[in-house]
Amino acid sequence: LSDGLKVLPVYVMACSRVLVLFGSTYAQRLWCAWELFVLFSFANAEQATERVLLKPMLTNLDVLARFAHFDVADAHCYDPNEEARLRQVIDMVGTEEFNE
Repeated sequence: LSDGLKVLPVYVMACSRVLVLFGSTYAQRLWCAWELFVLFSFANAEQATERVLLKPMLTNLDVLARFAHFDVADAHCYDPNEEARLRQVIDMVGTEEFNE
């Protein structure tokens, strides 16, 4: 794994808040989903939810609906090599677990 992927849990868990600037493509970007997955994997759901601050970038976006219908299979990276590395880890965890 790349160094960035290895230390991401340290960076995410060191944050007191996680600001999510949610645009129309947020749920389709694998790195964005990965960052939230890391947060919810290393903190209980209540603590993680309290730390996330969702800010829609567009006024007509239904953020919660987009998260409710999230499927990691629809999320991708610009770099196919990064996507392959992330998907290896996701496959070890299980896509159903990741989607929750």
